[in-house]
Amino acid sequence: MSASREKKTRQDLAAQGITDPKKIREAEEKAKARKSNILYGVIAGVFVLVAAALLVWNSGVLQRNAAALSIDGEKYSASQVNYFYHSIKNNILNGSYSSLYGVSSSTPLDQQVMNDTAKMFLGVEDEGEVTWEQFIHDYAIEQMTLIVKEAKEAEANGHGADDHTEEEVASTIEQYTAYAKEKGYSLKEYLKMAFGKTMTVSTFKDMIRLVDVASHYASEYSEELSYTASDLESYYNDNKSSFDVASYESLYFKGTADSTTDADGNTVAPTDEENAAAKEKAIADADAALKLYQAGDPLETVSLAYESAAYSNTEAGSNSGDEASEWLFDESRADGDSTVITTDSGSRVLVFHSAGRQEYASRDVRHILFMADTTGLDSESETYEADLQAAKDAAKAKAEDALAQWKAGDATEDSFAAMANELSEDGGSNTNGGLYTKVLKGQMVTEFNDWLFDESRQPGDTGIVFNEGGYTGYHVMYFVGDDVPCWQVQVENTLRSRDTEAWQKGLTDSADVVELSGMKHVG
Repeated sequence: MSASREKKTRQDLAAQGITDPKKIREAEEKAKARKSNILYGVIAGVFVLVAAALLVWNSGVLQRNAAALSIDGEKYSASQVNYFYHSIKNNILNGSYSSLYGVSSSTPLDQQVMNDTAKMFLGVEDEGEVTWEQFIHDYAIEQMTLIVKEAKEAEANGHGADDHTEEEVASTIEQYTAYAKEKGYSLKEYLKMAFGKTMTVSTFKDMIRLVDVASHYASEYSEELSYTASDLESYYNDNKSSFDVASYESLYFKGTADSTTDADGNTVAPTDEENAAAKEKAIADADAALKLYQAGDPLETVSLAYESAAYSNTEAGSNSGDEASEWLFDESRADGDSTVITTDSGSRVLVFHSAGRQEYASRDVRHILFMADTTGLDSESETYEADLQAAKDAAKAKAEDALAQWKAGDATEDSFAAMANELSEDGGSNTNGGLYTKVLKGQMVTEFNDWLFDESRQPGDTGIVFNEGGYTGYHVMYFVGDDVPCWQVQVENTLRSRDTEAWQKGLTDSADVVELSGMKHVG
């Protein structure tokens, strides 16, 4: 304590009648103690505040609530942006194209540059170096902006969240909860792992709701677009190469030599001389095969004389713009025309049959899907095959019972539609009577497609088909009938896609998007 402070203290004590030096010292010590207690109290309070701040920080509260993005003046939190960021990131890292993209989950994304293949597939026009971190960051903002704008449009036009939306939210939460439990986590824990530590169950629900409203409205917008027959014909005539297909036969002779293996098991690439010899032989074989065809032998029969040649019969080959396509799609081409096309890789005998737009009728069909319940099946179990077969048999029994019930009732298209709405497990059609319209060849799974496009198929036909794969189960089928020609469906789909994308681009272009400080918590 300073001399002046001591003097002031003693004067105050004297004013209180305290003049004994011992009592003065005791009073001074108590004063010091009070000061220390106050100081320590303040320090302790600071520590409590710091500890609380750290607790809040580690919980992610500050990060997830930090404003990260402003879209048309409305602010969105880091956790909301993270929903899109991590959805895109997870899709890229865990998708089937990750190896093709050359992206790895073991290396930080800001240290990985997108390759040309990834840029092409993902529509990145920047010719310079673009890291995966930058791409995902930018794409997340772009996608969130689009979803927000579509949702706003939906609400403005009376298509906001409804009971169906809440059903979708509940269904999604149920699926995530079940998956999380299967992996040994709570839903809260799993969402943080999948969408970053800022994610909460509440935010996740909000994002599901937002995306559902936006996506449904975008679908409705697209479906309501209409085009006249004249519109379709005009667009087709201006873009024939995009829609015309060719029917042709091909016999391919490889024009490169095979690699060999040395005594140590190492692969030895063929020499230039060996490749040149292989190319020369391919040309000679193709020319000889062409002469045999032109002499009257079917090309498929000719192919039997060449063990290494590859024969194919293509019904609907697209126009790729290469030399073979130029020959096939030449307007002067006639059925039976033939030629040899040689490239660096080999020589190909081509036999032309026809080219033009696909006139076959698209088809309308209703179906009821009964999926095999494989929940809980362990592929490593000794009884797995038997358990899987039991699940398939159960689905088949349901399908057979449903068809029998339908036949025992009114057996009309309307009664089939009502049954589809009640029983079908196909979320894409179990609210519209199981109906798919304007279906094209190859659009559905093989078994479904083969039944639908059977040449003997007649309106009102029913049947049961089995499909194994992503949706293992049984389809109860009802053939409605033929629809418009294939080429019209293709042109209409192209126009819908073009005009919907233009509408979406207009939405995003009009948005005022600003990145805020909270973006540092995204990723």
